[in-house]
Amino acid sequence: MNTDYLKDWNLLEQQQRTEFMSHMYKCSGRTNGLYTGLWKDFCMNEAGPVCRQMFFDRIEAIQNFVALEEAKKEVFIPTLHD
Repeated sequence: MNTDYLKDWNLLEQQQRTEFMSHMYKCSGRTNGLYTGLWKDFCMNEAGPVCRQMFFDRIEAIQNFVALEEAKKEVFIPTLHD
């Protein structure tokens, strides 16, 4: 049996794929053994809402950082000695 195609196989990666597919199947609530459409369902129902919220959390964090940096700036008041 020719197993040359397995020489570059990453066993850890394959195990992670299997575990993730099982996770998606479990989260989908399916019990029919069909894996068709699991990735789309996962993206729309589990990952999508989380990623969308992360996007807005990052925007808010940047705005808060900029506001704090602006508040730290000293106000220069010129005097006769300047």
